[in-house]
Amino acid sequence: MGNRACVIFFDSNHVSPTVYLHWHGYAVPTWLNRLKTLMDGRFHDAAYATARFIGICHLEIESNLSLGVSHNRFRIQDLTDEKAMVEASPGDAGVIVVDTSNFTWKAYGGYLAESNHNITIKGE
Repeated sequence: MGNRACVIFFDSNHVSPTVYLHWHGYAVPTWLNRLKTLMDGRFHDAAYATARFIGICHLEIESNLSLGVSHNRFRIQDLTDEKAMVEASPGDAGVIVVDTSNFTWKAYGGYLAESNHNITIKGE
C-alpha cells in the first residue's frame, strides 16, 4: 500500500517535524541530494532544510495527496535509538533521519536501511 517514507531532519539544537510521503519513498535519496545542493551555504539548519525539502516534494508530487507533515516528540538522542526509529517506520522505505550539518542520512525499518549514508550524532 504505497511506497511510504517518513523523513526527519535535525541540527545541533532541533528535531524537525516528520515529513510523510505516501508514494515516493524511492525518491528520497535523490531529493536529499537536490536538497543538499539547494542548502549550500545554510547547513546546520533543520527548520529551513525541512521547509525546502517539502518544497521539492511539492514540486514533484501532483495533486493534494501523498505529502504530509506531522509533529513528533523525538529528541536528538532518540534519532539513533534503532528500536524507536523502527517502531516509527511506516514500512516500505522507512524512517530517514537527516543530519543537516552535512546532509548524510540513515534509514530505519525499510528498504532504504540497506543503503544507509551513515550519520553520527554527537554524544554517540
